[in-house]
Amino acid sequence: MSRRAFAFPALLFAVACLASVPATRAGEVSHARIVRLSYTLGDVQMSAEGASGWHKAIANTPLREGNSVETGDGRAEVEFELGAMAWMASNTVLEFPQLALDDGAKNTQLAVKQGTATFYVKPGKHDSFVVQAGGLMIAAPEASRFRVDVFEDGAAVSVLRGEVDVTARGASQRVNSPQTLALRDDVPGNGAVSANPRNDAWDRWVSDRYTSVDAARVRSTDYLNAPVGYGMADLGMYGGWVNVPGYGMGWQPYGVGVGWSPFYDGYWDGMGAFGPTWISYEPWGWLPYHYGGWMYSPIYGWVWGPGGFGMWSPGTVFWRATPTGIGWVPRGPNETLNGTPVNLAHGVVTNTTAGMQAGSGNTLLRGAAIAKAQMTGEWTGEAAVGRIGQPAQAPSLAGAAKGARSAQHMPQGGAPRIASAGMLAGRVQVYRPSMPMSRSGGGFSSKAPAYSKGTAPTPAGSASSHGDAAPAHAPSGGGGGSHGKP
Repeated sequence: MSRRAFAFPALLFAVACLASVPATRAGEVSHARIVRLSYTLGDVQMSAEGASGWHKAIANTPLREGNSVETGDGRAEVEFELGAMAWMASNTVLEFPQLALDDGAKNTQLAVKQGTATFYVKPGKHDSFVVQAGGLMIAAPEASRFRVDVFEDGAAVSVLRGEVDVTARGASQRVNSPQTLALRDDVPGNGAVSANPRNDAWDRWVSDRYTSVDAARVRSTDYLNAPVGYGMADLGMYGGWVNVPGYGMGWQPYGVGVGWSPFYDGYWDGMGAFGPTWISYEPWGWLPYHYGGWMYSPIYGWVWGPGGFGMWSPGTVFWRATPTGIGWVPRGPNETLNGTPVNLAHGVVTNTTAGMQAGSGNTLLRGAAIAKAQMTGEWTGEAAVGRIGQPAQAPSLAGAAKGARSAQHMPQGGAPRIASAGMLAGRVQVYRPSMPMSRSGGGFSSKAPAYSKGTAPTPAGSASSHGDAAPAHAPSGGGGGSHGKP
């Protein structure tokens, strides 16, 4: 896996005082929201606002306002705090122009610049969720699921469940399931409404993916009632719950051995005032690394204890400077920020400054090796004042694993071009789920939806559909959409 370069001043590595998402006061708008890139398959790239290029994106990368995500021959999934989700098909560009908190309400504005994306939205009472897709502005006032397609010559939104408000060329209208509103650049008016096109391979992939994630999320709620939604499904997919004497129920990932430690398989990336942020290579590595804490049980080994859901943390660790680099220890679930870390005796994960910048693997020190490291400096936590360093201005990556933009998706000049419908017919992998889901390979086929060259979805009376590469289900006339559940 590639890593983004990160600069460190001297040997100081303390967590910035702005490391946690702040609560907002009355009348205050905060742009400190964090959402999650929860799944990637194939070629997925991202860029940050003001950055000079793109770099490879992996699952568990935090996304902030101003970020952009692009899929080449790949797919991606984004999870929002309370369980809203977005899925990106191949050759799709999704931007995040606004992720804000306004008096506690979550304001989300997204922009699909090209390609195909599906959204599941369940806004709170005062939340707003708006998606721009070509010439369409789509607002989801209530729980809904909808798909957008953006072409060179138009755009379309298909409502799969619920209803959305669509503004096109200055006029607004409500579109209900199972309806599609298509807007063509060469046709006057504010769009034509018709029955949803037939189900295609992309719709089935999204439906299968959502069903698997939702089932795993429900399993997690049997043990954990958390005020956040993102990452909950991972607990049900990739681990189980154990009763830790003296603490209660904790969670442990499947398959971890005696030599495993939290905060080992991943890297630290800079996120401005948030400070160094842990990005885990483990598919479940979101909730257990940004909330709660870890404890070492003589019976089970490392176990995660839930908690701390009031604030998102870049990484629940204690830091210490060493003569050669950095060391960190997982924080306990109820641990204060003062004193010697309770988990110190169970290992210290370390890296050199040069190693962290180059993307080298981490080292785990145990037993006598901890003392031999001759660590210096004071233990600090998230309340400490100190700037760790600045995030890399250009998202360069380490070594040969650097994620290069494909000429097909990023022409000279660095700006993604709007795809034609023909571009969207590239071959992508289609997920065929089993429980639990695997993110490491098998169970995929390469069949992909095909799009009619040069056209967007058309009004009623046309024979076109979202795809013709797979057997389709005709739309039903009644309350549900034709694209499958949820």
